[in-house]
Amino acid sequence: MHADETAKCLARGAESLQAARMNSNSPELAGAPADIRPAVDGDVVPIQGLALDNGMFAPDDMAGFDEMLRGSLDGSLDETRWIVAKDAAGRVAGAACYAPEPFADRVWNLYFLAVHPDQHRSGIGTTLVAHAEQSLRTAGEQVARVLIVETSSTDAYKAARRFYVREGFDREARIREFYGPGDDKIVFWKSLR
Repeated sequence: MHADETAKCLARGAESLQAARMNSNSPELAGAPADIRPAVDGDVVPIQGLALDNGMFAPDDMAGFDEMLRGSLDGSLDETRWIVAKDAAGRVAGAACYAPEPFADRVWNLYFLAVHPDQHRSGIGTTLVAHAEQSLRTAGEQVARVLIVETSSTDAYKAARRFYVREGFDREARIREFYGPGDDKIVFWKSLR
């Protein structure tokens, strides 16, 4: 999917979410930001900050993350999509990255989801996930049929695991000691049909 098609899918997703907010008593949707858009070059530093502020990476471990982020923005990682959510003050308050899973049949991976620590439990994460899902559903089943998420089994990621269950993902698999001794990979799965 090209950048202009991605932007159209994101716009349709934003319209659907805005309508849901207006018709919902859900605090997650009611307080969630309306400004979700594709990431641009000026978002690199704030997105890096989200990863660091949430303890997802140590500063010395950011090289692979930066490669994926910059590759998406410069077009060398064509199908990798980064979206950001801006809060009422106009700052980048959350970001998500999703891309097709290599060697899989229309399976996409939500590789990154982070919300500024001051904005946790504000609905931004829910809105970003819903936006990504809507974008993929709008693209159609010929493009996407499943969305997965991989996360750590450590206590530091307990809230993230609960979040994905609340968002309707099934806990699908555990790969023992994937990230290191005592740190298993937990895979969550969701149908986009």
